Amino acid sequence: MFKEFYLKELIPALKKPMVWIFFGLFALLAGAAVASDSVQIGGAIGNINKNAPDIITTFVLVLCIFGLLIAVAFFNNAALRDHNNGFNEIIFSLPIKKSAYFWGRFLGALTLSTIPFFGIFFGVWVGATIAPIFDWVDAERFGDFYLSTIVNNYFLFILPNMFIGGSIIFFLAHKWKNTTVSFVGALVIVILYIVSGSLLTDIENETIGALLDVFGVRTYSIYTKYWTPAEKNMLGPVFEGIILQNRLIWIGFGLLVSA
Repeated sequence: MFKEFYLKELIPALKKPMVWIFFGLFALLAGAAVASDSVQIGGAIGNINKNAPDIITTFVLVLCIFGLLIAVAFFNNAALRDHNNGFNEIIFSLPIKKSAYFWGRFLGALTLSTIPFFGIFFGVWVGATIAPIFDWVDAERFGDFYLSTIVNNYFLFILPNMFIGGSIIFFLAHKWKNTTVSFVGALVIVILYIVSGSLLTDIENETIGALLDVFGVRTYSIYTKYWTPAEKNMLGPVFEGIILQNRLIWIGFGLLVSA
């Protein structure tokens, strides 16, 4: 039953434009930031490569904040569609497993919410390819692409952030059957992000602030605080140190909410 619910959540949505609109928007933003000095995501790049792993990670982290809108759209739809259509009484009278229904819908929405973020990597690749051709940016400003940058960003930030936000939104939507309430949940996540930023102004509290950051934006900034430009050109986030601690804390919180 899990497979049926998962595919029913996933396949119809992939045939609709919303997923691909978000994908194209993220690709456009990332591509423009790489191919032009006029567009910035997360601040000025400085003297490191425009497609460096550090820059790609910054793009991912900043757009994860806006990705909450994606999470709200997909998880609200997954949680409330049967209720809004009046089909919930029929489906719950059938001999289905609660776990199959819940996890099928939830993981389907989770998969959908992560797909647009691949537009970032696609946009960076396109921007780095065409910018030197049209002489928008010097070819020396671009370096190698690393598969580990895509893999680590997906499993450290994209998937966990959509899971954490989605678990809260999905729970609130199921509990109160109200879209507005789940939007409030998304707002609380943003407030936690702002609070964690205020803690970073004091060096004694920067570790606490980094751990409280739901998205991991400031966690990554602390992790790379003393990196040289050469290191930022070659290295990306890995499963260690304060990043791993932050991810374990918030993934555990997401699992608790889901449970």
